[in-house]
Amino acid sequence: MGESLNFLNDFWLVQAMKYSLWLYPTVESLHICGIGMLFGSVVLMDLRLLGVCPNIDFKAISRLGISVSMFGFTLAVLTGSMMFITHAADLIGSRLFVIKMCLIFLLLSNAAVLHMRSGINAITKVQAIVSLAGWSTVIGLGRWLAYV
Repeated sequence: MGESLNFLNDFWLVQAMKYSLWLYPTVESLHICGIGMLFGSVVLMDLRLLGVCPNIDFKAISRLGISVSMFGFTLAVLTGSMMFITHAADLIGSRLFVIKMCLIFLLLSNAAVLHMRSGINAITKVQAIVSLAGWSTVIGLGRWLAYV
């Protein structure tokens, strides 16, 4: 299946990503910044849901956290897409990549359900734990992709 994506190799952006001395490392650095913003804000909101710092108003932290996480996620998607098209034929056949993408979809669904909930209960706390573990796993899978 990966061979069918070889047509991307002629795309100007793929050529720039492969042969520019600075473009790929810059895009990868911006990807890491996006991940940092996303994961940092998710950690703060999930820890608050788990009862850490109960004196901090959850609505206030989530207003900021959601904005930062959405910006970080958007940055990670844009830069991740640029890195993907550079290695599309290899990545599309990778189980790690498929697992990572499926997990991101599930975690976004979890976040949407969490956002719609009112109040903090046992299910919310389980969702926060799933979120923390899941996003940590996504980050780990992304790093593994570079080496496997």
